Amino acid sequence: MQEPSSQEASHPTILIVEDDPALSKMYATKFASEGFSVEVAHDGAVGLAKTAEVNPKIILLDMMLPKYTGIEFMEQMQQHSNIKQIPIICLTNLTQKPEADRAKELGAKEYLAKAMHTPEEIVEVVRKYLAPPPNVDTQQAESQQG
Repeated sequence: MQEPSSQEASHPTILIVEDDPALSKMYATKFASEGFSVEVAHDGAVGLAKTAEVNPKIILLDMMLPKYTGIEFMEQMQQHSNIKQIPIICLTNLTQKPEADRAKELGAKEYLAKAMHTPEEIVEVVRKYLAPPPNVDTQQAESQQG
């Protein structure tokens, strides 16, 4: 039986909050094929509940959602200390600068236009935020060798 920590490390959980069934299925399929454990929510309220329930490593968030908009979702997350640190990648067709600026203020790591990025590119962006921090011992050893 595998321990949850090693399962989590090898299959990080991503929560996809997207109300378009075709897009959510496309992203879920892509992330699953890349070794992720995938959870999907089709509105902001369910997304917030699933965030608290499964504690994903990262969230892919549409901005135009029923129940809570992406901004409202992030505002709600900020009120919960146990989930507010989870990285969020906003993936949307709503590309107005004030919306993007507000999302970044609320902690979004990226604000990406759906039409401008392939699923493969989205996976790479997500991986960038899941990469482990550099090993301090390795950095010190490298600096001492130089």
